[in-house]
Amino acid sequence: MGGSGVVALRSSDGYFGSMTTALEMRIRSGAERVELARLEESLEQLRLALSEIDRAYHLRGSRPKWVIADLASRGADIEVRITADRPRNRDARSVLAPIDALVAGVDRLQREPEVPEYYTERTVERILALGEPGRGVQEVSLATVNGSPGRFFPVSEPVRAHAQQAVQGAYTSLGSVTGWLDTMSARRMHKGLLVVGLYDPETRRAVTGYLSADMAEEAHDLYWRKRVIAKGEITRNGRGQAVRIKIEELEELEERGRASVDDLLGIAPDWLGGQDVDEYTEEARRA
Repeated sequence: MGGSGVVALRSSDGYFGSMTTALEMRIRSGAERVELARLEESLEQLRLALSEIDRAYHLRGSRPKWVIADLASRGADIEVRITADRPRNRDARSVLAPIDALVAGVDRLQREPEVPEYYTERTVERILALGEPGRGVQEVSLATVNGSPGRFFPVSEPVRAHAQQAVQGAYTSLGSVTGWLDTMSARRMHKGLLVVGLYDPETRRAVTGYLSADMAEEAHDLYWRKRVIAKGEITRNGRGQAVRIKIEELEELEERGRASVDDLLGIAPDWLGGQDVDEYTEEARRA
């Protein structure tokens, strides 16, 4: 990770062969026309999903403004093309990378009940809301655009089923999560808890954190936009991914430092047979 806080997306045939310039959303209607309120809600869910992914992808810096580049009606389809106004301090590739990640995530959810890279729990829920049929909408599909749209990925029933499983808690345990603390806002309260984001650029994962109101001021003053270890009760999905954590304690980490195995995994101190991480790794390499 460079000083800009940008994390490179992996190349993948089908999305990232050349630079993406826009996102296209295709809404398929039937005999019933699409309600204006539903169209507005779909666009808002899409905007928020892109913004959440941008925070996980680009840790620091100005955020892009998402704008409509084109809007058309073709038979039973409404097609909306969305791109970004680029802030002066960011290059075009980093600004538009969230589009690639968003579409790749829908593709991933077609096949696996996992939280995709750069997605938060809330982003998965937005995909669920985006693809829900009704109010004149039969199906919503997404595609990256480079001159013309690429392959469209529908937010189909398998996607919605896997999305529900991905954010459904299978079990909880005490432990910890490391990442950059961001998206703090006094307005983002859930059942008396402040909602925050923990972004780990090394794993390309994002975990939703919940802080009690009495911890909020301290967390904002001391830890906002810093790399931290958050300790508390972790909820994991059926694949073992940490989806959310109810934070009981925060501790700042050096930007390139490494927490102890105990802190990272919440495991017994003798798990490595008394060796530190480097000793254990070196021995494993020799085996």
